[in-house]
Amino acid sequence: MKLKRVLQHLLVNDVCWFLLRPLTYAGMRLELSRQNFLMRKEEDANEALCAKLFESKTVLNGIFKGMQMGDIKATGSSIYAKLLGSYESEIMPELKRLLDQKYGLLINVGSDEGYYAVGVARLQQTIKVYAFDCNKNAQRRCSALAALNNVGGQINTRGCFNESDLPTSTAAEKALFIIDCEGCENEIITAQLVNSFSSADFIIELHFDNAPSVADKLQAVFSATHNIKLVSALSDHEKVMQYDYTEISDLSYSEKNYILNEREGFMQWLVATPKT
Repeated sequence: MKLKRVLQHLLVNDVCWFLLRPLTYAGMRLELSRQNFLMRKEEDANEALCAKLFESKTVLNGIFKGMQMGDIKATGSSIYAKLLGSYESEIMPELKRLLDQKYGLLINVGSDEGYYAVGVARLQQTIKVYAFDCNKNAQRRCSALAALNNVGGQINTRGCFNESDLPTSTAAEKALFIIDCEGCENEIITAQLVNSFSSADFIIELHFDNAPSVADKLQAVFSATHNIKLVSALSDHEKVMQYDYTEISDLSYSEKNYILNEREGFMQWLVATPKT
């Protein structure tokens, strides 16, 4: 103990600290550069793996299997989970069940590059799709994805959602809403909207970080007209441990995590279907 104190006194007194501090700073910067180098090296390896794994640029599994993605990138989510077909797998049984019926209209709020808008349009070739997204890059990508999959004539790409942008005739059609607008659901889902589309089905991604009470509010808004079900998302770790896709079965944990990555933290969808 005495030797330790002597060494401390010799090495970190004011004079020695003044002389050695630049070296300490240089060591810290070198360590950060090293970490950055290793992260980039791992990312480059993962990108090379994904380029080979998803060479076809086509969705490989799930209800949107066969959808062409080309070189179109997602604006706000991982493209690789979409290419694998694992993206938001937790809600897919509900969507598949709903799509057993024919819809005249899909209203996709927060459409991003068009994964849902184009995917549903491919499955229901007479459906009209209104794809809303505030991001202009997302709007362009959605239009490009629709053209790539030969459903451009079904899809009307718009900016930020406003109910007044929908033709008045749409309220009479059997409609499906798919909403993922990063917290805006707390504002755009109103009693007026629900009453106008009392026969519509809704799948709404809930963002509790932005609106902690959003589930309670929406359940109250839908209570008179709709039955409500909440579906919980898995964490990325749970996806890696539980998902069983042939394409990634031989990959390491970190490689799977790179592909399956969607979100951390708690998230739910609210599914609302008409009572009558």
